[in-house]
Amino acid sequence: MSKILGDISTEQFLKEYWQKRPLLIRGAFSSALVSGENALITADELAGYSLEDDIESRLIQCDGQNWQLEHGPIDETRFAELKDENWTLLVQSLDYFHPPLSELIKACNFIPRWRLDDVMVSYATNGGGVGPHLDKYDVFLIQGDGQRRWRVGHKNQNTIAVSPHPQIAQIEPFDAEIDVIVNPGDMLYIPPNTPHWGESIGNSICYSVGFRAPNIGGIIQKLMQLPHTELDQLWSDENKLTVESNGGELSDDMSKWAQQQLSQLWTSDDYLTAFGKEVTELKYPDLLEVPLEDELSNWIALALDEGIKADPLARITYIEKQDGLWLFINGEYQPMDSRLTPVVTQLNRTLECSSEQLASLDKNISNDFLAFALGLGAIKPASFDI
Repeated sequence: MSKILGDISTEQFLKEYWQKRPLLIRGAFSSALVSGENALITADELAGYSLEDDIESRLIQCDGQNWQLEHGPIDETRFAELKDENWTLLVQSLDYFHPPLSELIKACNFIPRWRLDDVMVSYATNGGGVGPHLDKYDVFLIQGDGQRRWRVGHKNQNTIAVSPHPQIAQIEPFDAEIDVIVNPGDMLYIPPNTPHWGESIGNSICYSVGFRAPNIGGIIQKLMQLPHTELDQLWSDENKLTVESNGGELSDDMSKWAQQQLSQLWTSDDYLTAFGKEVTELKYPDLLEVPLEDELSNWIALALDEGIKADPLARITYIEKQDGLWLFINGEYQPMDSRLTPVVTQLNRTLECSSEQLASLDKNISNDFLAFALGLGAIKPASFDI
């Protein structure tokens, strides 16, 4: 049973709620962890991150029906100009930049790690929010400092889309099945395409743990990047042109030819490879620490001696095939021995693996894995800081 699900078992949550219906869990997290003096992040720290060029942030204000949106980086002087209410600051992917937020990701270990996207944090003044809206992804909304009122409908509820600002997608107010005020530590689970609307009561902070689902566009991009993909096949109209063809009509033969050519480009294994790369790709891979070339052998020796731990940002998944293990780490792929599977599953579940478990492997298997994973910053020797 996962602690953050309260009295609901993981099995019950996955069967009855995940991607089906929203759920409110009171006290999912300790209020001391997410609010107060020792909170995971403070309002001042959040504002500081919004000043950075390489961190995605938005400032949204509402005055009646007039909505305004500013993209970061936000000028520091801008905050002094704002009113005391009706605005919110949202900073995306903060788990890459603010390590304490990894505690929220660790708490979600009942969901496959490749499904995790990022942690967004928002600070809102009284009445602040982004309005009623829909998201295409699953999200856990964890209340930090202060309170918010949340109204939530049901999945695939009929809604009417509106755009009070060219870059703000909202829906008209909807009939809510959940209408609650949440306190520090409370958590709402929102499935995809479920209307929800949060408004801050006083000043408040909300943590949003989002889960990505691979889309076909991303998979196609990965397929196009496979080294054997060739797109230089040319149409031939031999025996297809007639004296009437100069009228300019395109025939169905062309679409049939294109479909046939595309269907022959990739095998089922290619699609699996593209899927694995897509779901493990990181937004900011350069933020992970990797050993220098002359340090790698020393890191491997340390890992074998003391065990390893995974970086909470790392994405590791695998596919078991007859010829071995296909291992995907942070958007990269490498074939491995299938005897490595217990190590990979252990890392995904606990973010740790002991030296004894590594020692149970053939030395070549463990060395190949450690070189691959250490080189991508996905793991470190157990004594290292993460």
